[in-house]
Amino acid sequence: MKKIGVPRNVLFSSLSWFVPLGITFLVTPLIVRGLGHEQYGLYALVQGFIAYSFNFNVGRALTKYISTFRAKNETGRIGEALTATLLVNLLVGVVSAGLLIFFAGWLVVDLLKIPAPMQRQALLAFYVASATLLPMMLGFVFNAVPQALQRFDIYSLVMLGGGAFNLIGNAILVLLGHGVITLLLWNLLGSSLVCLVFMYYTRVLLPDVPIAWHVSRDLLLGVIRFSASVAAYQILANILLLFERSWIARALGTEAVTFYVVPMTMAMYIHAFIGSLTLVMFPMASEAHAQSDLERLRLIYSRAIKYISMIVVFICVTLCVCSYQLLTAWVGIEIADHSSRVLIIQSIAFSILAVGIVPWQMADGLGRPSFNALLVVVWLLIAVPLMIVLTPKLGIQGTAWGRLFSISTIPVYALLIERWALHRNLWGFWRNTVAVLVLAGAIAGVAEYFMLRAGLSGWLNLAAAGTAGGLAYLGCLHLTRFISDDEQAWLRGFVMRAVTP
Repeated sequence: MKKIGVPRNVLFSSLSWFVPLGITFLVTPLIVRGLGHEQYGLYALVQGFIAYSFNFNVGRALTKYISTFRAKNETGRIGEALTATLLVNLLVGVVSAGLLIFFAGWLVVDLLKIPAPMQRQALLAFYVASATLLPMMLGFVFNAVPQALQRFDIYSLVMLGGGAFNLIGNAILVLLGHGVITLLLWNLLGSSLVCLVFMYYTRVLLPDVPIAWHVSRDLLLGVIRFSASVAAYQILANILLLFERSWIARALGTEAVTFYVVPMTMAMYIHAFIGSLTLVMFPMASEAHAQSDLERLRLIYSRAIKYISMIVVFICVTLCVCSYQLLTAWVGIEIADHSSRVLIIQSIAFSILAVGIVPWQMADGLGRPSFNALLVVVWLLIAVPLMIVLTPKLGIQGTAWGRLFSISTIPVYALLIERWALHRNLWGFWRNTVAVLVLAGAIAGVAEYFMLRAGLSGWLNLAAAGTAGGLAYLGCLHLTRFISDDEQAWLRGFVMRAVTP
């Protein structure tokens, strides 16, 4: 089997975010304008249920076990792990689809309070969503194989193709006058095709690994335990996401969902981008843990935190400073008037969440997804009461504040994971990192603020502000020697290995 190094894996996994981001950025205004605010709000609600409610990626157990078995030279057990994970995912997929069908009427009429003229359409939309769940969940099993084998070139190219198929198809369908149901059917087709392609590559990457007809009891129980924890934190996180959208729909109407979801979508790009960069951490941490290599774990963790924080701080500052101008140029002044402050709040929230991906991946990689589930319980206990209290008073900004306050628990969680996984806290590392990035972010923000008022307009104005802020940011990092000479040499080598075949 051909192998590629960590740098190229990171490059390919980041491409699985960059290209769909560009397409999404282009087609979202078309879809919003083509469907209208109310119809797009309905589309966003149903898509949320597909992606975040009954859709549980318990295929992560397979990534964990393949990485562990390869590190321990127990590759003969990979077939058992594949079979066990496939059985669990099939069961969860069928049950999830059945539950969504069963509760569709209650969701439309009682929970979401969809207006009567839209209820029939909404009910049909949820039926299509339920059909989409099974190919998506089977796809999670088979896309876990290239991730575990650290073949992110394959993983990324398939995800790129699937994302482009869905997004471009949706844009074309809207331009042709089609509505929400047709878009959801197109997404069902795209999910099915992606699943089939990943099934093919599973056979290519594991040609000598047959489907096992017997699975040992300990392995099946291990997959169930791991999957249960993953499903638990996904269910809990999805309850939070769906509660906020449902609460907005009930309290403020489906149009308000659009004003909330559009800026949130942009803020979530931060999380998605960092998630793509850190995908490689999961199998690497699993391998290091299986080999009891504590020093390698510390290096993986500290470098990931440092470089990811450096990227996140600049993106967050830019979105906050340029929020109104960015939304105006992207989706129009009406949404900018309603949503620019929400974008600021959500940018901060998802920036914190993005940095939190590192301890999150560490917990999963070391076989303790239950820690992540406990964290999400804390988020729910904080966010839901705050959203209920603040939304009637502050509108969609109140909902965003509730999410931000809950996610602000992540720094404490990171310290707890450090103590557990590395047996100590990296206090000196954190002091230096936070101090320099706060200073550099403030300088970049000031540069962007004044550049926005230089008399330019539209995208040219945003490009000038981003360039000025980026130069100021990098200049500050250089003067403070945030990245040492040794780290600069390592980064240059990393980049060269990534771009050189």
